[in-house]
Amino acid sequence: MPRGTLELPEDIARDLTARLGATTEQDTSRGMFFLGVLDAVRFLGGEEAVARVLDQADEKADYVPTQPYPFPRFLRLSYAAAWQLAPQVGDFESAMRQIGTQAMLDFLHSMFAREVVQQAGGDPKRLMELMQAGYRMALNFGERTVEWTSPTSGRISMTRTLMPVPYTEGILRAALEVTGVHDVQVQGRALALVEAVYDIAWS
Repeated sequence: MPRGTLELPEDIARDLTARLGATTEQDTSRGMFFLGVLDAVRFLGGEEAVARVLDQADEKADYVPTQPYPFPRFLRLSYAAAWQLAPQVGDFESAMRQIGTQAMLDFLHSMFAREVVQQAGGDPKRLMELMQAGYRMALNFGERTVEWTSPTSGRISMTRTLMPVPYTEGILRAALEVTGVHDVQVQGRALALVEAVYDIAWS
């Protein structure tokens, strides 16, 4: 969806329904991402907020970080969490960015990304290139390509990306910021429901 359209409850519900229709039980995400959603909620709202999100999504907090789980469950949990966090961080899209940020921080500290981070050696371009392959170990779907437009900017194209644009903006911003670069800018644009491009830059 275009930026700023995930505002009304009916728009958010419609977007979730469409994404659930585009995914299957065979699409999976590791448990660390589920735990990251709950960590984001816990940080701002405490255990009571976590309990409400779990109840709304009909989930239990018994995820194993390395175990794959059906991605439809992650979609429902993330949308419930963003809805819970929205009043505290500004709006639904800001909440999704925060959840995406937490997801990337958890990923970069996981066994799946440890070697990727070491190989990147603090180089943001190298990290972006390596991360596309590393991320595949945590998600079993989607394709991601990077095209560099200058020494400090580029465009990342994603197909079959099942999360909304703000979530992925949070992921990319967090990945760039951990390398120590400044003035990070991430601008996503949906081309279709599960296809988007992201212009990134830093100084």
